[in-house]
Amino acid sequence: MKPLMRSLYRLAPAPFKTIVETAVDRSVRIPYSGVAHEPDTFLRKTSRAKIVKKFLHKALLLRWFGQRGLELDSVSTTKRLLWIYTGKRNFGDATMDLSGRALLKGRGFEIDLFTLPNLHPLFGEDDIFQHVYSDLQQLASRHYDAIVMSEFNLPSIKLKARHFRHLPYVCLFQFFYGPDRNQTAFSHAAVNRYFSLGYSAASAVELSKPYLTASAATRESVRALLPDERFVALAVGGLDANRTYNRWGEVLSLLDRSADRTLPKRVVLLGSDNGLAAAQALAGQAFTTLRIESCVGKLSLLQSREVAANACLFVGADGGLMHVAHSTPTPSVSLFSDREPPYLRLTAQCHSIGIQSSGDVDEIAPADIFSAIRQQLVETAGAASH
Repeated sequence: MKPLMRSLYRLAPAPFKTIVETAVDRSVRIPYSGVAHEPDTFLRKTSRAKIVKKFLHKALLLRWFGQRGLELDSVSTTKRLLWIYTGKRNFGDATMDLSGRALLKGRGFEIDLFTLPNLHPLFGEDDIFQHVYSDLQQLASRHYDAIVMSEFNLPSIKLKARHFRHLPYVCLFQFFYGPDRNQTAFSHAAVNRYFSLGYSAASAVELSKPYLTASAATRESVRALLPDERFVALAVGGLDANRTYNRWGEVLSLLDRSADRTLPKRVVLLGSDNGLAAAQALAGQAFTTLRIESCVGKLSLLQSREVAANACLFVGADGGLMHVAHSTPTPSVSLFSDREPPYLRLTAQCHSIGIQSSGDVDEIAPADIFSAIRQQLVETAGAASH
């Protein structure tokens, strides 16, 4: 807070201070113990005036549209629900933000999802959402008892008010805005609370893990691509330069030269079209013992997930495919730049070794990655033998 603003704040009447502190607290602090987040870091960079303005804008919109009196404390006795997710467009954030639904499996709720068109394929084969929609016209004949909103962002508030004006609702993340946080743990804690599932806060966090599923047809579609021996799934490419690792050739050379017979000698490359050049370079690299196969640019995200699910290890940098891979039982080695603390991206159930760089991910030494690969494989082999 700037000096002038601090002075005005000190001179303000008590009710004003209470409004400010309530708005700030509800915007930057997660009310569930064990959910990692960084409110103090955010507050050092962001003025309270900006935070309060955003909070009041949303709160006043809810009141203007007549929504405040419709908010429920729980939907534990509600059967037919529509979950609205119109937040972040990328696959990684969506996977984490919606992961808490895993706690609802087998509990008898009838839940549909309405989301952005580009996220439809990610959840289209889900075993908890009964139907997934991205076109409002498809909802014209559907009837729901209540709405689940992921967060109070402007698109969700307007969508709720215009098309489901009279339905009661809960909002999982409420007014939280800004600070970096563990989205997977947050999602599990919020679902536990608003569906009244009865877990302790610590238990909900301990159970947290990204959640996705694929159909039997998708699983069958990749069967012919799977090696007939143990293999490592390696994600290549990336959209962001600071999260794109370009030294995989050096990592694979270490694996190629290793005399450790317990290490797999098959590698399947995964990724979208932005990884094609990297995949071509790795496929053309001369190895003595390693065999490289590339599925880059050939598979859907859920097909890539199924390949990762059958690997003995997944290795990749922070991104959508990494979070998708963490929805499988496969252990992993995950690379992070200095901007993404691993404790805010991973949970214990991910079974991942997170390596954080002091800069871009390219600054992580190949030897450190190889050491983590070996550690994971040794620990996994040890656990399997008991």
